[in-house]
Amino acid sequence: MNRFSMPLFCAGILLLTACSTTQPTVKKEDLSTDEVKQRRLQVNEMAASALEKLYAQHPEAKAEIAAAAGYGVFDISSVNAVLLVGATGQGVIVDNKSVQKTYMRAIRAGTGPGIGYQHLYQVFVFKNATALSQFRVGDKAGGDVSASATAGTANKQY
Repeated sequence: MNRFSMPLFCAGILLLTACSTTQPTVKKEDLSTDEVKQRRLQVNEMAASALEKLYAQHPEAKAEIAAAAGYGVFDISSVNAVLLVGATGQGVIVDNKSVQKTYMRAIRAGTGPGIGYQHLYQVFVFKNATALSQFRVGDKAGGDVSASATAGTANKQY
């Protein structure tokens, strides 16, 4: 072994660790019936406000969402502190056929370079029932890989 082997090995392990994420479990809250109703009302109001803003900027989105199998609207806040990433929020998934609503909480923890805070609405459009049912996984954990960039002050995600 030469003198560069150990530093290269450590750098490789650090790089692999920085690229990994974990999906923490979300603990169930012990809420009364009135608290559940209030929380759902707040989520419905948030979703209506987010869709109103989306339709104002992109009127064609209204027809696309109406024609889809379903849609979801989430209010997400994320923090990136050097190598640690955390995001949390809540939202609702709506099945357009049955008009059934599924209320969900989102949580993400992981690692990745960067620094900053971001608050955003995420709107998901499910083109078919299979995609809708795959997203609505109940008490199971899910995962994602994503990248985004914001252009100017238009707050558009690419």
